[in-house]
Amino acid sequence: MASAADTREGRLPVIVWVLAAGTFLMGTTEFVIAGLLPQIADGLGTSVSHAGLLITAFAIGMIVGGPTMALATLRLPRRVTLVSALSVFALSGTSSPRSAPLSPSSWLPGW
Repeated sequence: MASAADTREGRLPVIVWVLAAGTFLMGTTEFVIAGLLPQIADGLGTSVSHAGLLITAFAIGMIVGGPTMALATLRLPRRVTLVSALSVFALSGTSSPRSAPLSPSSWLPGW
């Protein structure tokens, strides 16, 4: 790992840029759904209010998943945890556009 003494003055290590990009992209995925809600509702053939439940489901997943993952990875080295989390995020982000579309009726009862 490069230390502060290894970098030239005024330049950040590459890993800082990678972490910044990862943080930006993760934050963007959390907030972009609200702006795309009408298009998502159209694509799913449902109302905007029903499609808005996706945001609720995502929030519940974050509430449950965040602490759960923190506890599950507590004994792992931080670097391994960070690289693994960013890798899973990148793989899921690049593979989701290639996945088959699902109708809400296949995963939400009563739709």
